[in-house]
Amino acid sequence: MGIAARLYQDGRWAERHAVELEATLRDSDWAPVDVTIEDLSHGGFRVVAGAELLVGDAIALGIAGIGTREAKVVWGAAGIYGCEFIKPLNDTELRTAVAGPVSTPIAFPKTPLPTPQPTPPVVQGWSAPAGDAKFSVRTRLAIVTGSAVIAWILVFALGYGLWALAGALLR
Repeated sequence: MGIAARLYQDGRWAERHAVELEATLRDSDWAPVDVTIEDLSHGGFRVVAGAELLVGDAIALGIAGIGTREAKVVWGAAGIYGCEFIKPLNDTELRTAVAGPVSTPIAFPKTPLPTPQPTPPVVQGWSAPAGDAKFSVRTRLAIVTGSAVIAWILVFALGYGLWALAGALLR
């Protein structure tokens, strides 16, 4: 048992290069559209666009490093379009486009930037004390202990009240 395969040539004369380049396309109304070029060759490109393009539309594609090139849409499906350059790219332009845009690294400072200090809010007619007046350790301990004693007194008072209420209701 054998498998029959049919080989065909689709008429493309140029090797395609897989790329992922951000570019700007001008549609038939010359409105700018941000696109992603998926593959690129001397004769054309495949592009993903958010705008609807029609087969036969005259467009222009701006590619970093080589400028704007006119093209026409030759096929399209689900936001992916195949386009043919009116004037094919030469070898230098194709190498420049495939290499991608030249990026410059960001120069970060070697020393950390000063952190801004928070400023207290200003309230009309009131002035804050000169310094942050903190309680001494002895005073803070007395406040915590006193608060705990008061809390336990409230718990016992509530418990005694509920016990007395329950005793009165059960008699």
